[in-house]
Amino acid sequence: MMATKTEKLVPIFIDQQKFELEPGSYTAAQLLEIAGENPAETILVLKLGNELPQLPPNEQFELKPGSRFVVFHCDATAVS
Repeated sequence: MMATKTEKLVPIFIDQQKFELEPGSYTAAQLLEIAGENPAETILVLKLGNELPQLPPNEQFELKPGSRFVVFHCDATAVS
């Protein structure tokens, strides 16, 4: 989807990489895919000051300009 000339793209950052997306609702899984990550193997968290709330993969939320996200990789390494 392309933004119309009247709509401004919303700048966000995922792991310090800038993305400009159409305004609207997204899920954490969609943002992970946009960033080239596998939602089955990663978790997206929102940087809010010193807090890092985990975003549910299929819950919709509105993007805010300048939002910063961090990707955490799930390790399936067994501990012996």
